[in-house]
Amino acid sequence: MAYKEDASDTDTRIGEAIKFLEWANDADTMNRQEALEDLKFVNGDQWPIELQNSRTLESRPVLTINKLDGYCRQVVNQIRQQRPHPKVHGMNSESDAKTAEVIQGIIRHIEANSNADNAYDTAADYAVRMGWGYIRVRTDYVSDDSFDQEIFIDRIPDPFKVYIDPHSKEPDGSDMEWAIIAEEMSKEDFKRLYPDVPETQFDDAGNGDMQGWYTTDSIRVAEYYYIKHDMQEISDPATGQTRMADIKTCMWCKVTGDTILEQTEIPTKYIPIAPVVGHELFLQGKRYLSGLVRNAKDA
Repeated sequence: MAYKEDASDTDTRIGEAIKFLEWANDADTMNRQEALEDLKFVNGDQWPIELQNSRTLESRPVLTINKLDGYCRQVVNQIRQQRPHPKVHGMNSESDAKTAEVIQGIIRHIEANSNADNAYDTAADYAVRMGWGYIRVRTDYVSDDSFDQEIFIDRIPDPFKVYIDPHSKEPDGSDMEWAIIAEEMSKEDFKRLYPDVPETQFDDAGNGDMQGWYTTDSIRVAEYYYIKHDMQEISDPATGQTRMADIKTCMWCKVTGDTILEQTEIPTKYIPIAPVVGHELFLQGKRYLSGLVRNAKDA
């Protein structure tokens, strides 16, 4: 159901989400455009449009011998044979080792329950083909009539719908201050879930995140994650020392163009979206991302 709150707070957060999306797109326009061209190329769209048109007019063949797709599949299949998984190790005592073993078992349960291999494979495939992909972590109820929740590792099938903090430099995204995931849902589902909310679109989109037919049959919404900072004084009971600490909390809300549909606090200090990066290069203050296809294309 829709969340009722102060109108000014609603406007502020929706405005922040729109501003941050535009900012992320501006900062990453070149990477997005080149990644989009890479995906089209490896999908078989390898002829310049002017040459394709001229040959078609002359009734000449336009053949595509797509070798790159096979090379990409070879790399991704090698990753599938040795998928990276989280490992937990005890620090010192035997009790730490036992605790680590329990936590490792919980992680294995989460991965099996989520079918996490699909999330890992999808992110790796995009990283190989265009330079980056994403994995997300979320919680959901165990069943429709339960209040118990479990953790799930989800795949993100379209990385172009994810916008992350351009100031983030860590490869796992642990230093992100905000992130946005845009999505489209059918109008029927939207009316069923939010019957009292007007159908307004979250219209903003970046390169590669094209709406197309969604504008007539679907409603575009966005999930907005952001880190809330709270400076608190903490103390050490053993020594009596005190210091100021920046306590971080991850907040989440789902928004349309003018309404906050849902919101909650996530029990973590990290935004639960992990980038999977192919090749990364920082050059003159700019971040360049690429995959196997980028330098394999003919001039």
